[in-house]
Amino acid sequence: MSENLQYRISSALKDIIGRDLITDDYVAIFELVKNSFDAHASEVIIEFKYLNTNKARIIISDNGKGMSREDISKKWLFVAYSAKKDGTEDNNYDYRDNIFANRPFAGAKGIGRFSCDRLGKKLYLETTKRGTSKTQILRTNWENFEVDAQKEFVDIPVEYMENGARKYPRPYGTVLEISELRSKWSRDKLLKLKDSLSKLINPINDNDENFIIIIRVSDELDKDNEFDDYKDKVNGKVKNFIFEQLGLKTTKICSRIKNNNDIIVTTLVDGGTLIYKIKQHSEYELLHNIKITLYYLSRKAKYTFTKQMGMASRLYGNLFLYKNGFRVYPYGEPNSDPMGIDKRKSRKQRSRLGTGEIIGRVEITEAGNNHFVETSSRGDGLIKNEYYDELTKFVFQAIEMLEKYVVDVQQWGFSIEDDNNTPLSSRVIDLLATLTNSENIVDFQVPENFIDIIEASQINSANSVVKNLKAIAKEIGDENLLGVTEKAIEKVEYLRKAKEEADRLAKEAEKKAQEATRELKTTISENLFLKSINTSDYKEMISLLHHVGIYAGTIENKLKGISLRTQRKIPISNEELWNIIDIIGLEVKKISNIAIFATKARFNLKTEATIIDINNYIKEYVQNIIPTINDKKMRIKYVDDNKDKYEIEVKPIEINIIIDNMVSNARKAKAKVMVIKTQKTEKGDIEISFKDDGVGIKEEEIKNIYNMGYTTTDGSGVGLYHVKRIVESMAASIAVKKNETEGVTFKILIKEKT
Repeated sequence: MSENLQYRISSALKDIIGRDLITDDYVAIFELVKNSFDAHASEVIIEFKYLNTNKARIIISDNGKGMSREDISKKWLFVAYSAKKDGTEDNNYDYRDNIFANRPFAGAKGIGRFSCDRLGKKLYLETTKRGTSKTQILRTNWENFEVDAQKEFVDIPVEYMENGARKYPRPYGTVLEISELRSKWSRDKLLKLKDSLSKLINPINDNDENFIIIIRVSDELDKDNEFDDYKDKVNGKVKNFIFEQLGLKTTKICSRIKNNNDIIVTTLVDGGTLIYKIKQHSEYELLHNIKITLYYLSRKAKYTFTKQMGMASRLYGNLFLYKNGFRVYPYGEPNSDPMGIDKRKSRKQRSRLGTGEIIGRVEITEAGNNHFVETSSRGDGLIKNEYYDELTKFVFQAIEMLEKYVVDVQQWGFSIEDDNNTPLSSRVIDLLATLTNSENIVDFQVPENFIDIIEASQINSANSVVKNLKAIAKEIGDENLLGVTEKAIEKVEYLRKAKEEADRLAKEAEKKAQEATRELKTTISENLFLKSINTSDYKEMISLLHHVGIYAGTIENKLKGISLRTQRKIPISNEELWNIIDIIGLEVKKISNIAIFATKARFNLKTEATIIDINNYIKEYVQNIIPTINDKKMRIKYVDDNKDKYEIEVKPIEINIIIDNMVSNARKAKAKVMVIKTQKTEKGDIEISFKDDGVGIKEEEIKNIYNMGYTTTDGSGVGLYHVKRIVESMAASIAVKKNETEGVTFKILIKEKT
């Protein structure tokens, strides 16, 4: 004979769904804050009292709808039951404040209330239902459930009282007083709680302004008064972190699937410039109401983030996930990567983004997404199912689209807004050509300056983009887009003809550049006999060849520029070509002069001296010659405080070599500005100073900088050696000192001859 039996529930169940399940104090408080949110509260106050004493307690109070005796009996005390999940949570609730009428629920497990057990041994609950005057009081001693595991859960009593003496006179809402705390709450831990709560609610959620969280810790008020910055204070309103408010000029991608729509809308913006907005058919049958927003963190963006937030982005977090406006743990946590973004990056380090290069959020809203369920532990994210798998693929698709721009177009950090960078604009056209070629495209929006960035160097890609966009415009009937493509067709044809002319000019320029190179090689080869000089002349020869290297470097850079532009088929004007040829010709002449000088017997630097006005000579050299060896990344300024002529007997090439080496060294030290100044001292001596704002020189290195082969940059270590030799030959002196802020100043003192 068969009979029906029933499961029995041990009192030990309390630990399983309480402390053993929710193992993080912050997550425990999150769950209780979520309950206040779901109770339609507009404010929740988290108060810590009597810390560092045996009376320490946490008080969480809200102005929500409160609970009746029936609510406590049939909902709060009904383990694992969730009225939110079965849709009866708000039955018979009078929506007097319509702003809460459509608020989605943040929790639906029916176990969040056991977070109280994680935080403390005892719970005092006081609640008054909105629209009534009756107050319900419930006292729970969690240790009563731990005495005997043989006792059944339902047999452990909790003390209940209606209309008893109230400790917290709120007109309505719920207060949870947790005492005999299980953990210590230090100032650092409280600050971390505040930081965690700032990320709890989706900052873009429409309801966030209708729900505020306040932290009160009287024990920390005095310490708070020592700080001015919000992030250093424990007490006060928790501010939601809004990444957009940082004002970072970085790359942002937003990809969204709305409602039951099978369309994905993706927008990519670089700084304030729209790169594209694309609509395409979705391949994700299970995803609805999902939005992904990602920001690329270049070095510049990371620096700005750290400066404004007071911490590095890697310490703040990466990709956060919000469901119904509330954050799902641990997505976004520093050093946490539940979706495997870094694992994906490890397969192709050089072309993929990891959690260190992105920050953003995934937003899931309720409609159509009840299959995205948090794990009961609340610290393990979402339950892994087929819906979660599709979500991960969608996230990776958004990351991949961001990568295509960051890696292929920006080439890791060079924003389209940083410079008027022609190759970068051309790469945008290449990207648009690839995207518009997809059969899944429904609509496509191009940037306002689309026509402007079409260049002759990208005729093939531009043709492809224009052709594809025209087809899309006709299919969807977009007259504006059709007009843009018609204008683009005209420009492409114009550029095609211009390109043919540019190719012809480029070939002529390349021929002249090759002739200049042959002349340079011939001049240098004529001086190969230098290898036969004796040992005593060796260092002099190295110094002169170092000077030749400075000029040769200028020639090499110009030739590389012509070569690259020719290879990439970038147009170049006649004026630009002749300017480059003139510069190369001048450098060849200077090298030839040095080579001829080098062949003189024993490199006697005191021969062929002449009397010159040193002030005018330096001024003319800086204004007329220096621009040919400076790459324009460093600004050079000449200051002449000496109104009188100061004539000295010197070999002009020696002054040239001194100035060239000083400019070259400052440039290698990454200086942005160099000031060259001449002035008379009180004794009538002439002082020439070279001041830059580069990386500077360490005090312990100054004594070695004039030694042959010693260098603090990527140079050869012969420039300053040669400079000092020349200065000493002029019976002058040279000294160097660190500037007060950055960089160094070299001073050459030429004594007045009596």
